[in-house]
Amino acid sequence: MTADLRLATLSLRATSLSAAYRRGDVDPVEVVEEVLRRMAARGADCVWVQTADPARLRAQARALRERRADIHSLPLYGLPFGVKDNVDVADMPTTCGCAGFDRHPATSATAVQRALDAGALFVGKQTLDQFATGLNGTRTMGGHCLNVFDPEVIPGGSSSGSGVAVAAGLVSFSLGSDTGGSGRVPAAMNNIVGLRPTVGLVSSRGLVCNNRHFDCIPVFAHGVEDAYQVLQTLAAVDPLDPVSRQDADQIALDAPPVRHFRFAIPDRLEWFGDTQSPACFAQAVQRLEALGGQSCEIDFSAFLEAGALIFDSAFVAERAASYGEVLDRLPQALVPGVAGILRRARDYTAVQAFHAQYRLLELRQQFARQLAGIDVVLTPTVARPFRVDEMLASPIERNAEVGYYTYGVGPLDLCALALPAALRPDGLPFGVSLVGRAGSDGWLRSLGRQFEAATALAPGAPGTHG
Repeated sequence: MTADLRLATLSLRATSLSAAYRRGDVDPVEVVEEVLRRMAARGADCVWVQTADPARLRAQARALRERRADIHSLPLYGLPFGVKDNVDVADMPTTCGCAGFDRHPATSATAVQRALDAGALFVGKQTLDQFATGLNGTRTMGGHCLNVFDPEVIPGGSSSGSGVAVAAGLVSFSLGSDTGGSGRVPAAMNNIVGLRPTVGLVSSRGLVCNNRHFDCIPVFAHGVEDAYQVLQTLAAVDPLDPVSRQDADQIALDAPPVRHFRFAIPDRLEWFGDTQSPACFAQAVQRLEALGGQSCEIDFSAFLEAGALIFDSAFVAERAASYGEVLDRLPQALVPGVAGILRRARDYTAVQAFHAQYRLLELRQQFARQLAGIDVVLTPTVARPFRVDEMLASPIERNAEVGYYTYGVGPLDLCALALPAALRPDGLPFGVSLVGRAGSDGWLRSLGRQFEAATALAPGAPGTHG
């Protein structure tokens, strides 16, 4: 095999690439050249908002090559990664997908810096639904990136570029943001893994937040172990982050193989007219049962109500606190959906905000009681593939349908692991989510690893660099 062919077929999957580095089969300079080649070959694909200077990236790769002796102390050695453009990277504008919003951070977000310090190679900032508002990937300025399976199907948002970059084999992992599903929906739509950690496990300092108590920085990767390889580097107490968990260093990020467990499925399964996804979900249920799970149903009403609070209560007002000034200064730069949300945000009163907080506390207690005796909740990640044209025709209604199974995770202080589950008869991917209590991240890893092995799906679309 020639060197060019070897690199052209190189998998950037984190665990595979790390093993190749340790064997000496490849070096960071070669990987960077291949990443740049792949990005150039895709052309203007709307995945990237801005990219790292190639000369600087090559210099970093050469420096890493000289540090090969330190490879065992650099857990992300030579892994190329991207960052959603609402997360700060030093000396690069953070735009949130809004022309004119630019802020110019002198330091990187804590999560980004931890990845860099662990040897990862930053490739660029990735496109998003403007201000991370939306789950579909079409609320962008200057065109949206394309689903790797079908350009007529939404790529998923708001971390659209982050998900597509991994699925297309351009990076080993991406860091996104997740308020109501943005770290999971792009994973499901592009057949990769999306890991939403417990809030506060990974520092959110340097993230432009929508809801500080719900938001987190998720990991997109090709597989479960790839995602957790990254999470193990990112997870840590951050004394400068007010929502950092003080026990972040004590939360287990792995667990022994799961043998017997009880899992719940929603009593309100909604497919929004689709006829192919139900069978795929039934197969996923059977797969968990074959792994030792006992299934039951859970009342999904508290989950749905908690999820609705993200957009249909005074919690929306926090978005006005974070970036509402853009509505006055640059109204022409806002996509209509974002402008509408910011206008509504200003209409809520402080009294309504307290009522929303009180109701959420009630819902958290209610759902916690329902989880008694249940180890994990299994849901579809997205009910069905949503097409770009239908999303543009009815953006509010369709976006809410996309988030039916994801919205409630953040408000209820849960963690989640989105996994590929099947390729539907129409060839499009179907994904499921394992949803657990805060702090059960390691347990989800163990079960997710077993589910992934039993599913045996290659990540991304057939023919991509998984």
